[in-house]
Amino acid sequence: MPPPRVLVYTKPGCHLCDDMLDLLRSALRTRGVSVTERNIALDLDSFERYKHDIPVLVIDGREVARHRIGEAALLAALDAAGLRRTEP
Repeated sequence: MPPPRVLVYTKPGCHLCDDMLDLLRSALRTRGVSVTERNIALDLDSFERYKHDIPVLVIDGREVARHRIGEAALLAALDAAGLRRTEP
């Protein structure tokens, strides 16, 4: 199974994670791809790597942002990854 195109490392109770996920879901609605969440509390390696830096946004295996991302930067990162809008 191929890795997810859009991945966010999160943990429960993280308001920054919720904000980023809301922005992502809105941006991805017309792009034919969904966001995959990875809860760092369920994986020791991910927890050690990201415990002070969530959320972490990864697109096609490349880290794009930690903590926050603005809408313009997110749309540019999605376009750069070839995740363009599929409908007007």
